[in-house]
Amino acid sequence: MRLIVLLFVMLTMGICHAEVYKYINKQGKTAYSDIPVAGAKKVVVPPVMTYKAPAVQSISPIYTPSVEAVSYQRLEIINPIDQATIRNNLGKLSVNYRIEPNLQKGDRLLLLLDGVRQESMNIEGLVRGQHSLSLEVVNANNELRMSSATTVIYLQHATRLN
Repeated sequence: MRLIVLLFVMLTMGICHAEVYKYINKQGKTAYSDIPVAGAKKVVVPPVMTYKAPAVQSISPIYTPSVEAVSYQRLEIINPIDQATIRNNLGKLSVNYRIEPNLQKGDRLLLLLDGVRQESMNIEGLVRGQHSLSLEVVNANNELRMSSATTVIYLQHATRLN
């Protein structure tokens, strides 16, 4: 494989260093070519312009805990309850929770469905079967501040009997 790449690079090097010629064609217009034509003048092509970006300065973390940071006392899922059986053919589920004290500035509340973070507390398209729900409070740096106990639910869809 390395031999093929080396061979390819060597074959294309000639193309990269081709000379450019400028001439006037039969219609009287200026034309350029890599083949010398009678009356053509060699054009000196300047090197390609490049830009070197300045070094990136280190950035301090977004979130710096203040002395006033309050620890959470309670985080729980209040609906659906643990071991609940939910019948919903559309696979819709809304999660209600309780958090004490209220969510602090810079913190976010995340819902985990079967261990995967969800975009909102309202889930659609849930397939039938057993699912686990839990909540996490994370700060602006995605560091875990608190998590809830896992709630297990069972989603059932109505079936059509033959």
